[in-house]
Amino acid sequence: MSGLFINTDVAGLAATHQMSRAQGRLNNTLTQMSTGLAINSGRDNPAGLIASELMRSDIAAMNQAIQNTQRANSVMNIAESGMRQISSLLSDARVLAVEAANTGAMTPAMIEANQMQMNAILHSVNRIAQTTKYLDKPLLTGENAVFQLGPDVVSSQQLAVTHPNVSTVAIGNATGLLHDLFSGGSASLATNPAAAGSILQSAISSIAFSRGEIGTIQRSTFEPNIRVLQDTMTQVAGAEALISNADFGVLASRLARDQILFQTAANSLGLATMNRQMIATLLG
Repeated sequence: MSGLFINTDVAGLAATHQMSRAQGRLNNTLTQMSTGLAINSGRDNPAGLIASELMRSDIAAMNQAIQNTQRANSVMNIAESGMRQISSLLSDARVLAVEAANTGAMTPAMIEANQMQMNAILHSVNRIAQTTKYLDKPLLTGENAVFQLGPDVVSSQQLAVTHPNVSTVAIGNATGLLHDLFSGGSASLATNPAAAGSILQSAISSIAFSRGEIGTIQRSTFEPNIRVLQDTMTQVAGAEALISNADFGVLASRLARDQILFQTAANSLGLATMNRQMIATLLG
């Protein structure tokens, strides 16, 4: 369409429209360059936004699952440390039982002195069992625990564990329990040192088995779980980056293009303004 019009400035409208479009593209490009993101609002890429947000949520959940597993591993380390101390104490107690059985060379006073040591050891066992905790959660008195090891709160991504009870009223054998080794008990050193030795040997074996279970969980469950989650999170983060991250090479090219188009539209608007001035000159 050509000509000089008074009522409708077609050229000016077209130039203004092109300037507006170029300005919008420039603003979008500058926003992406300033944030480093290709998707800054739903209008940029609705489908991409959904995928990106879901992936970011997955990444956050997997990161928390890694932290959960690391905490669970710390819990097991604390429990194992407590049992290691108890095992050492029970080994000392077994020595006392073996010595007390040597009645041909032990006087009642000597056996009583050993019994005093035995009582102290058994009290220490109970104290360690009661005080071995993680965030006020007892770890050696038979409580149940559930560890969340995956990003989804479902039973298949959880590990249920029953902590061992290593107090003196919980471990022993058919002969009796550690509690029976206290003074006056059925397996005290003065009453039955053979039974005391048998009970102690069984208790040491039981604690060693529980420590082995903890090591198996750490080696075969926690450590592989952390590695798998870390690898998966890395892959998902890479996929999310392809969707959400801005390509600065493309943005730089787009910026140069839109700047040229904006300047061209501005020049066109200037020419349209000159046409109106020409009409005013002709009428004058």
